[in-house]
Amino acid sequence: MNNTASTNMSKLSKAQTLEFFRTRLTTASVLPQVVCSFEQWIEKRDIIVHQVLQQLSPPYVVRSSASDEDKHDQSMAGAYLSLLNVDAISDSLIKSVDEVFRSYQRQHSADQVFIQPMLQQPDYAGVMFSQDPSTGAPYYVISVDQSGSTDSVTSGRDSEGSTYVVAHQSVVSQIWLQQLIDLYKQLQPYYPDTALDIEFAIKDNIVYLFQVRPLKTRSLRDLPVTAYQLEQRCIYKKLHRLTQRHPYLLGATGLYGVMPDWNPAEIIGIKPKPLALSLYKELITDHIWAVQRFNYGYRDLRGFPLLLVLGGTPYIDIRVSFNSFVPSTLDTGLAERLVNFYLNKLKQQPHLHDKVEFQVVYSCYSFDLQERLNELLDAGFSPTDLQQISSSLLALTNSIIADQSGVWQSDLKSIESLQQRQERILNSDLNKLDKIYWLLEDCKRYGTLAFAGLARAGFIAVQLLNSMKGYGLLSETEHKQFLLSLNTVSSELVHDHEKLDRSSFLNKYGHLRPGTYDILSARYDEAPELYFSSAQSGECSQNSSREFSISLSRLNSLNQALQQAGFQVDAIALFNFIKKAIEAREYSKFVFTKSLSDTLVCIEQLGLQLGFTKTELAYTDIKDVLKLHSTTLSAQETLRSSIQLGKDYHALCQWIKLPVLITDPTEAGCFQMLPGEPNFITNLSVIASCCEADPYADLSGKIVFIEAADPGYDWLFSKHIAALVTQYGGCNSHMAIRAAELGIPAVIGAGERLYNCWKQATVLQLDCHSKKVAVIQ
Repeated sequence: MNNTASTNMSKLSKAQTLEFFRTRLTTASVLPQVVCSFEQWIEKRDIIVHQVLQQLSPPYVVRSSASDEDKHDQSMAGAYLSLLNVDAISDSLIKSVDEVFRSYQRQHSADQVFIQPMLQQPDYAGVMFSQDPSTGAPYYVISVDQSGSTDSVTSGRDSEGSTYVVAHQSVVSQIWLQQLIDLYKQLQPYYPDTALDIEFAIKDNIVYLFQVRPLKTRSLRDLPVTAYQLEQRCIYKKLHRLTQRHPYLLGATGLYGVMPDWNPAEIIGIKPKPLALSLYKELITDHIWAVQRFNYGYRDLRGFPLLLVLGGTPYIDIRVSFNSFVPSTLDTGLAERLVNFYLNKLKQQPHLHDKVEFQVVYSCYSFDLQERLNELLDAGFSPTDLQQISSSLLALTNSIIADQSGVWQSDLKSIESLQQRQERILNSDLNKLDKIYWLLEDCKRYGTLAFAGLARAGFIAVQLLNSMKGYGLLSETEHKQFLLSLNTVSSELVHDHEKLDRSSFLNKYGHLRPGTYDILSARYDEAPELYFSSAQSGECSQNSSREFSISLSRLNSLNQALQQAGFQVDAIALFNFIKKAIEAREYSKFVFTKSLSDTLVCIEQLGLQLGFTKTELAYTDIKDVLKLHSTTLSAQETLRSSIQLGKDYHALCQWIKLPVLITDPTEAGCFQMLPGEPNFITNLSVIASCCEADPYADLSGKIVFIEAADPGYDWLFSKHIAALVTQYGGCNSHMAIRAAELGIPAVIGAGERLYNCWKQATVLQLDCHSKKVAVIQ
């Protein structure tokens, strides 16, 4: 500890830091090195090259050690060049060292380059952060590559790498993880009150330290330790309790995810504020979802909330969800085995967590169902079991798609009733509290209940349509043509924006807001200039034909296939159902969100009367607002208390880091992130236009898209960009570190699907605080 106290690590260069630790570490090794300053290189390059060739084993790595690297205020991570696998040839060494020095913005005499032997084919290589880089939360965040590469993690290239998150107090079972934690604990005293960024490799159970530097992040001194530890214990205990058997549920254990079934991660975000979260629960996931699923012929899950909150993150109870996709007519014993099959499949293939209804469960009959069911044979199900499952799904699907008596028809009538009731409430003399209560009551009874049903019908419609194409009953062209024939709210909005004047347009669509449940998300009629381009209204563009036609022979083939499968509708009736169901799903959402949006306006107006800002109201719980309707509690004191409680808990939850899919209670403290899981850098939010990286374009104030989190794009940070989105890369990449240091919101490693979706937008809202991205235009 004497060395610790007497050494100011901030004064050492990268090379000097490694040399300092070479004889002091017992938990890791440091490779030998030859170091030279820029001045020494100019004067003695031949001597230095000879020294390298004599003292170090080839091949070599030539690394930067500039005077402005690895400082407390900025790391310059990835800004300068390092070259791998340099041959033991004088010319190769000279060329490589020259290249590294040239990568410095300006060469100073104190700038250094150092050469080390290249560690070949390590078992693990990567980066470890001692705290979460965006929040400063007490987690080790370790990104590692096991492919033999030593720089894929920091370079942000696509690889087979993995990221592990370990709470500081957790016990780990993998030896290599414990080795890294032991290394950090030995390094930490030399960097008091500072988070660390450690580059490492492990080969033959020996840890090699490549680099250690301060990581700019929030201090752990801000951590409310007692509250944090209590919340961690509560999460573990709750998970342990909820994963046990339940007498009214099928399935041996529980799983929890942020993406399956009603997808809270996409709708309200990973860390939503209390008002948005409580509204989502009130309107859909507490009760409504189960009532309507039962109405559509599935098992009765009434009484089971679909969503639970762990550390401020909304999770779907996947076991409950899987139960709700089982037809009510299926034998209980077979249904139990089926639910356990679903649970086991998702545990074994966690990457399916965001596509469970397409690739895990069987929730309706489709033309490809028999082929899909064949996987059950390998899991011990009999042909008779498969026939029972198929028959129950066919009966359920027939009852839904029936031409005149389908249950979705009554849901459509409910939605039409809601529109009339909205106007009656808004135009009434009721006070703000009463309007809030009745807008939400009507929204549940006539809006979200109907939407839950129409969304189910819409999903079945899409499944049938896609299976028709996959089964060869529709061509690719016919499939596209049918989709183009749909008259949805989205297509009407585009058409009306061109045809209607501004006032008429906003009167129809003004209630919409990108963050449907978020009071802080401006409505269209509150900020039309934000959401719509300057294209002139009143000039209607010419639309191409959108009619769908199909040949008589194709129609006959479809009718024959429907009859053979046991459907009780013909092809014309089926196409009518598919078209109406898909259109009704969008229409019902359009209508019910008006009730929700108007409720948020009333809450804002109520808060204004009581002295609360919209920002403060985002932290209240809707149940606290609703109880004011039926009590004589002080509205001001009730809201003040609710807001303060919401603020405190939401602030605490920013320190809590959890996986997107929980398969075991221990994952509350130690888990591996799933591939393609976006990494949100900083806690900032921005709304801006989007573009791809172009060094010759004006990128100022833009959200810039690049494929990989490559340090070669460091020039972007001089362009005053608003935010950064990459398809590949992790939170430990150099670009992620630089974005955090410079306070630039970023999504690093969005994955192919989200990256391509967001890149097509004109304007995005990137909210790193709630971990949510919304398309504005």
